[in-house]
Amino acid sequence: MPRWLALVGIIVASRLVSTGMLLWFANGQAENPWTAEKPDLFEFSRMWDAHWYRIIAEAGYPFELPIGDDGRVGENAWAFMPAYPILVRTVMALTGLPFAFVSVVVSMISFALFIAVADRFFRRIVGDSAALAALAVIAFAPVAPIYQVGYAESLGMLFLVVVLIGLVERRWWLAALFIPLAALTRPVGVPLALAVLIIAVVAWRGRENRGPLAGLVVLAGLSAAAWPALAWWATGRQTAYLETELAWRRPYTGADEHGWGTGWWDSAVWWFHDGAPWVIGGLGLVAVTIALLPATRRLGSVALAWTASYVLYLVMVLFPQSSIFRLLIPIFPIAGVIARNRTLSLVAVAVGIVGQFFWVKWFWSVEGSDWTPP
Repeated sequence: MPRWLALVGIIVASRLVSTGMLLWFANGQAENPWTAEKPDLFEFSRMWDAHWYRIIAEAGYPFELPIGDDGRVGENAWAFMPAYPILVRTVMALTGLPFAFVSVVVSMISFALFIAVADRFFRRIVGDSAALAALAVIAFAPVAPIYQVGYAESLGMLFLVVVLIGLVERRWWLAALFIPLAALTRPVGVPLALAVLIIAVVAWRGRENRGPLAGLVVLAGLSAAAWPALAWWATGRQTAYLETELAWRRPYTGADEHGWGTGWWDSAVWWFHDGAPWVIGGLGLVAVTIALLPATRRLGSVALAWTASYVLYLVMVLFPQSSIFRLLIPIFPIAGVIARNRTLSLVAVAVGIVGQFFWVKWFWSVEGSDWTPP
């Protein structure tokens, strides 16, 4: 079978499965803050954070932040990076089509391009046959419906994998072009800067590519700071972006804010109470086990540097809740570990398809006062 046909098969088959899941639950969806009863596929695909992207695409970002009676910044559009809504807005302006339709089309095209580009990345780190298995694991993952709704995940994955290809193939100009785009699509700027720094330190010790990598470290750092700086400039509030991000945690943390690196423990206590030590210990054991696998070490320095940096970033800044499954998408290189075993890959795809049913049911569909945002 021609390779392009295998890639098309993964793209089409995975989108048919995810579309079927979304349509199934859209047909049973009650009226909610975003849609009427039984919305069509496109309306059903613009719920939750997609509504914020719609606000940005249609009205832009606010120059005045919403401030509550307690003096704290409330939820607002500055939490969402600009690349995706700007692209959607551009297509809307060119075609005259509504956000609900355009956002889905942009996400699906971005996902298809990601699969095509990620094939090159995985072929470099796990080989030709395992690369297809890795792509299938990603395409049919439990969170796979997110690839085609009004979220920036697909576009962010596309930009990120191009950066990783640039680093793997030492095409520094390619990484330099897409690092800013990735950092302005999803909040991956800080871990990208750390990953490039790790790669640069290793190269520095080996006396290779010092100049280009040093430049990429600076570029990645500036890219990570660009959006918070722009929010500061536009609103006049120095910590506008950070305070906006923290606004989403208050339903869980109340007036108290957790310190750096404490969010996972605080979240485990919130969700599991006395079971928190077991949950944190189990997660730590899983992470260490995956890190020590020979198949993980064979992924190569770029994939490992990026995955470790992103996981560390999540540990330091995140208060995990139901969106954690979506936020783990950027560690997609780990699919290369599963892909080395054919049976494990098939099991992962099957589990992913079943998982999509429960992900849409529990996290995307809205049932009353829903505490499980996707």
